[in-house]
Amino acid sequence: MEAKKRYVTGFNGLRTLGVLAVILYHLYPQKIQGGFLGVVLFFVLSGYLVTDSLLREYSSTKKIRPLKFWGKRAKRIYPMLLAVFLIVSPYLFFFQQNQMKGLRSNFLSSIFMVQNWWQIQQGSSYFADAAGESPFKHIYYLAIEGQFFIFWPLIMIFLVKVIRSKKHSFLLTNFLAILSLILMIAQYKVGQDPTRVYYGTDTRIFSLLMGASMAFIWPMNKIPAKLNKKGQTFGRNLLWGVLALTLILYVFMPAQSPVTYYGGLWFVSLLTMLLILLVVHPGLKANKIFSNKLFDYIGSRSYGIYLWQLPVFALVAAKVVHPTSWYNVIWQLALIFALSEFSYRFIERPLVAYDYSNLWPWLMTKVEQVKQEKWRALPVRVILVSVLVLVSLVMILTSPKSPHDQQVLEARIMEQQKALEAANLKAANARVSTPLKTIAEKYGVDPVVAERASKMQIFAVGDSVMVAGSTNLQEAFPRMTIKAVVGEQVDGGATILAENKEAVKKADAVLIGLGTNGTLTVGDTNYVAKIMEEIGDKPVFWINNQMPRPWETNNNEQLEAMAKKYPNLTIIDWHDLSENQSSWFYSDAIHPKDQGAINYTRLVLENMTKK
Repeated sequence: MEAKKRYVTGFNGLRTLGVLAVILYHLYPQKIQGGFLGVVLFFVLSGYLVTDSLLREYSSTKKIRPLKFWGKRAKRIYPMLLAVFLIVSPYLFFFQQNQMKGLRSNFLSSIFMVQNWWQIQQGSSYFADAAGESPFKHIYYLAIEGQFFIFWPLIMIFLVKVIRSKKHSFLLTNFLAILSLILMIAQYKVGQDPTRVYYGTDTRIFSLLMGASMAFIWPMNKIPAKLNKKGQTFGRNLLWGVLALTLILYVFMPAQSPVTYYGGLWFVSLLTMLLILLVVHPGLKANKIFSNKLFDYIGSRSYGIYLWQLPVFALVAAKVVHPTSWYNVIWQLALIFALSEFSYRFIERPLVAYDYSNLWPWLMTKVEQVKQEKWRALPVRVILVSVLVLVSLVMILTSPKSPHDQQVLEARIMEQQKALEAANLKAANARVSTPLKTIAEKYGVDPVVAERASKMQIFAVGDSVMVAGSTNLQEAFPRMTIKAVVGEQVDGGATILAENKEAVKKADAVLIGLGTNGTLTVGDTNYVAKIMEEIGDKPVFWINNQMPRPWETNNNEQLEAMAKKYPNLTIIDWHDLSENQSSWFYSDAIHPKDQGAINYTRLVLENMTKK
């Protein structure tokens, strides 16, 4: 028989702390910069609790039963996860069709617990518009936990059967955690979107492992209850110190700071371990401090609150002008808690306790009733839920492909990239024979503008945005040499310019389109200034950034500042022209297509041909 679990009420207080931090981050990412760290608390606490549970099971039965463990986890995770998708999908279908794109992939990757890897593969950014874009991107957290839950009981069998020593298991688990941290440090690149290391199981699992390791040396049921006054004083002081430092980091640790990924997340995991250690100790008052009716209420519903908060914030942000005004925040929070309460009472709690061995016979009984035309005898709630499930599943499974799949975009860009790599100036001239009048009409400019452009020798450096518009650019500027590369960074662009000094010297002007993939300052180097110093007095035209990326504003402000410093630098304001013009872009809201590419080129024409 499994040893009786000790119930620690303070854990709900910790869950409250974590979920409120996440909510505040999604509402005010600029003010509560470290609110995303609430997820670290969930990771560490989950690692501790599941490992403690498995150790208690082994202590009582000398067995660890993975199937039983997986069943309990599935009963806990899936009902609420499915409910969120099934309830949100009809709303998207009727009111926000643009969010239907990619819903099927989002749903299936979530069900199979690989949503974090799917988002990485799609190039999604967790930090671009934290309360916008996808209402389901926060499910990466469940995917990482789900993958941990799949493998951890198997690893635990190895630890208890082969390693045996709890001390050695503690050390080995922390060794694995350090390896994960090293992977994070190695893969993080300063100045680039950190989503890959933030979403990756390999780079985030150290938090779960650190929590798990603590269960070997600090099991809930075996901590001495008595503690002398000196120990109590030390524990109380440590608690307030750790809690204060944790809250400070929740407010001030930036999501994209190198400090966060060069050990910051590990340090917060360590602080969380200490919080758990103190709360679980029966001889300290930490548990009492984190135990009250409010914390118990929020903490017991924290899973539902976490799942509902981002769909509410994301979907409201798309419809409401000032979603973070206090009056709008109040009703959004009320809606989140109402949805959480409803799902807790009628979905989470009943289905966690439900005996699923009865599900198939129950379904067959209801099917038989329908076959015998006795469907009127079915409870109304059964009919309503069945209709909701069927309709929602049809909506999900027939939804358009993910906007991040972008097969058309990828095919077009790759085709243009190959053309650019193969092209030289002579070949480009041979290809372009469009009459100037046709060019002028197509791009909506005066014929004199098209004529000037046809004579200009331009050297262009850019990233995939320029690649997407390269066909149009070369049509309008037949003597333009384009060195644009998918995924190019500003430092790579500087290298291209340095390697093509002679071509730059011969050019009448230089066109630059960089900044989509990272900041214009990398480390301590301001690459705009560096590029301008190397180019000298030659006219430089820099297309500013339009993309849902957190460095967009900083890049554009930096370009404006540099234009004041360098008289020969002109900023082509693509951001202002294309703002709120979603039809100009592929669904990633970054790469121009069709009319967008034409307008992109027209803007370049108008700026570069001014006398």
